[in-house]
Amino acid sequence: MRSGRLEELSSRTGEMMAGLLLVFFGGLLEVCSGVSANRGGYPSFTDEIPFKITWPGAEFTLPATGALYNEDDFVIMTTTEKEKYKCLLPSLTAGEEDDEKEYSGPSPGELLDPLFKRSSCSYRIESYWTYEVCHGKHIRQYHEEKETGQKISVQEYFLGNMAQKSQSTEPSECLCESKFMIYFGVGWWKYEFCYGKHVHQYHEDKEQGKNIVVVGNWNAEEHIDWAKKNVARSYQLKDDGVQKVKLVSHFYGHGDVCDLTGKPRQVIVKLKCKESESPHAVTVYMLEPQTCQYILGVESPVICRILDTADEHGLLSVSS
Repeated sequence: MRSGRLEELSSRTGEMMAGLLLVFFGGLLEVCSGVSANRGGYPSFTDEIPFKITWPGAEFTLPATGALYNEDDFVIMTTTEKEKYKCLLPSLTAGEEDDEKEYSGPSPGELLDPLFKRSSCSYRIESYWTYEVCHGKHIRQYHEEKETGQKISVQEYFLGNMAQKSQSTEPSECLCESKFMIYFGVGWWKYEFCYGKHVHQYHEDKEQGKNIVVVGNWNAEEHIDWAKKNVARSYQLKDDGVQKVKLVSHFYGHGDVCDLTGKPRQVIVKLKCKESESPHAVTVYMLEPQTCQYILGVESPVICRILDTADEHGLLSVSS
């Protein structure tokens, strides 16, 4: 008799467990189908990957209502403990409103237009390659090498070109507007030459920043005084009998005080017309014949026409 009651109780218990499991899985399927249908356009979400939720504490709260949230934008996330949570996703309306605001300022082309009008070129000289950026024109990578018979071989690659409408190509403008800059040097020290402004020696460190030593600053009156005592302009006689300016020297003084001499650094910048198969080739060198007294040489066909404008003091002129 007791055995019959136990079998009946066991049968009822099994039916109750089966019913509970059916309700549980039925509810779970309903939740999952609701998530798939009510996520408001979000990508398909899978709960196959368990998530570990770290509670920040009872004192930390976030608003779960208001304009920031939409009841239709949510996902169900499952923790490693098989617990399921409904996660509301913040609305992107605020960010979209900022993007939709109309911009009434100048276009990118208008912002860069003053730079293009200067027709300036910048150079980065490395151990083998030289990089030339002519704003609004092109970016070029090249290497010059002298072959037998002093013939110059140029290996060059144009990394990019930009077509511009009637841009001035006179290199004298970039020089006399003090927009001709050259960066060069390999190793610890590197150099920056800005025509009509300064010559800097610098070292860049990730932690301490940029350490700059002023080698020389430009002053027209001081240069004229120097030119009266030195040769500031040299000529070369061409095969056709025409005399052309071959070399112009400029004095840059009042640099940083030298620790060894106690006097300001100074540099003589020698601009030399150098014929080359590449019209934009530039050769740069830096010498120190005496302590903290330097010679900076810049040789290029770019400056050949400019040198012919030099007066008796070696000063260049655009108007002529």
